[in-house]
Order: sequence, then structure tokens, then C-alpha cells
Amino acid sequence: MMIGIEGRGAERIMARLTGLLQVQSVHSTNGKWDLIAEIGAVTLTELDEVIFRIRNIEGVMTSETNLLLTTRRAGRR
Repeated sequence: MMIGIEGRGAERIMARLTGLLQVQSVHSTNGKWDLIAEIGAVTLTELDEVIFRIRNIEGVMTSETNLLLTTRRAGRR
């Protein structure tokens, strides 16, 4: 989930995100989005609920969620 925040609340929002059971990791980034949260949910209902909770965190202004369908890892050296 890509997240756009208002002002300088990144640390506070990151702390809230990492407190959610379904949030596996949170990354700061540059460009259009301020944060990226990796979310794991067992059902679409659970995913919908956590997205709703994240969007209601004070300071979260916008978001975009994409589902990962396939993951391929580059070979390790």
C-alpha cells in the first residue's frame, strides 16, 4: 500500500502502521508516495478492514493499494 501523508508526521504514522498485526513492513520512499506498507491478510475482508484502518490514521491523506500476484527473486550471489 502506497501512502501519502500530510506534513511531517511520517515517524508517528510509521509507528501506528507497525503496530498493526497485518503490516509486515513499512518503507519510507521518495516521489509521489511517502511510505509503502507491506500488508499480509488471510482474506479480502481482513485486507479491506486493515486498509480502512490505515486510511483513517490522522495524517494519512491518500493511498493506493495493489495486490502482489507473483513474486520472482533474483539469484543470490
